Amino acid sequence: MSAVLDDPFTQALSGPQRRFARSAGRIRAFERDVSVFYGHPREMTAQDYADLARLGGVGHTVSLRDRRTPLPDTGFEFIERFDLVQYEGSAVAGVADPELVVLGPPDVAEMTALVELTRPGPFLPRTVEMGTYLGWRDADGRLMAMAGQRLRLPGWTEISAVCTHPDARGRGLARRLVAAVAAVTDDEGARPFLHTTADNPARALYESMGFVLRSRVDLEVLRVTGE
Repeated sequence: MSAVLDDPFTQALSGPQRRFARSAGRIRAFERDVSVFYGHPREMTAQDYADLARLGGVGHTVSLRDRRTPLPDTGFEFIERFDLVQYEGSAVAGVADPELVVLGPPDVAEMTALVELTRPGPFLPRTVEMGTYLGWRDADGRLMAMAGQRLRLPGWTEISAVCTHPDARGRGLARRLVAAVAAVTDDEGARPFLHTTADNPARALYESMGFVLRSRVDLEVLRVTGE
């Protein structure tokens, strides 16, 4: 069933990735150096907002996905809103690729540099622990493209951090990497899904591979002010 995709952060944090979870009341969050996302009820109470502030901590940012209740008058500062789309990839054909390499903790500095250059989304020092990450290195050994697994839900695994260095674009590396991560996901008995911004030109690539638009997502980033 794809219903778990409606609230993937909570599903991951209360299920397959609970080892990374912090919690306060009904609010869940990843450890700070793993991921920036928070799981929460869509209908938030005053207590839920208090727990969100406590779990986030004054001065830190928190995220809200598809919020349906008004924010409190105090305690939070609005920072940014992202218009996202969610794709499910039940029909995507995974293809193993022997030219790609498995990335791990020793590669985090290079991975972070590539993410900072291309900005596919958040990538923290321990994000690599969330799943299998694959990369492509050029003849000089430089990491030029990568993609990996982020959220893990019952029956589903998110493909994330799809990025290619500007000097290596136009070679089909993103397609190869997404297909290879999908193959790993399939071998694990799960189906792939992904999120991207609504205005991302890469949507055409994902759709050509068989990903199907499932929903639109409103993601807000707030700073906890404590007052």
